Amino acid sequence: MGIRTPSGPSGICRSIAAVTLACLLVGSTAFSQSGLDDWQNVQNLQSGTQVVVKTVAREKYMGSLINATADSLSMNSDERGFPGRVTRRRSITRGEVKEVHLRRRGASILLGGAIGAGLGAAIGSAIEASARSGGDRGVALTVLTGLGFGLGALIGRHVNIVKGRRVYVAASAVPSTPAAQTPEDE
Repeated sequence: MGIRTPSGPSGICRSIAAVTLACLLVGSTAFSQSGLDDWQNVQNLQSGTQVVVKTVAREKYMGSLINATADSLSMNSDERGFPGRVTRRRSITRGEVKEVHLRRRGASILLGGAIGAGLGAAIGSAIEASARSGGDRGVALTVLTGLGFGLGALIGRHVNIVKGRRVYVAASAVPSTPAAQTPEDE
């Protein structure tokens, strides 16, 4: 017998989902991130690259890379301020940096918008279902879905929802296998 092919729309959807999942799994292993403890990876980034920097003091800075030298990196960090957001220039020494990864701002905006739209649609549907009159059906659903998308997108713009590729992890932060311990002679 030959290869069995799925029939119908649901079978095709399952096939597409299986192929997509296989590509994602193969792609993630094909682009394995070796050599993450090499600071040269940070120095190779172009000025203006959107990055997220985590420090050993557990601080996190998101923003635009200005430059990276052998000893430090400089960036314009998007931070909370009063009122709203402010951009501060940060210079962080290499010893303070625990991890650097790329920021996927567009993906975070879209995912935040999708989550907000879903919540807005759920609330709008609940309001529509509880409405006693039949007039203006769908208005609450449409308005709340749009508002939810907008609010979620704004949140996604300032919150790193989707992590980008890691560029650097400090050698002290990379898990290693414990060295063999020898008992002390007394």
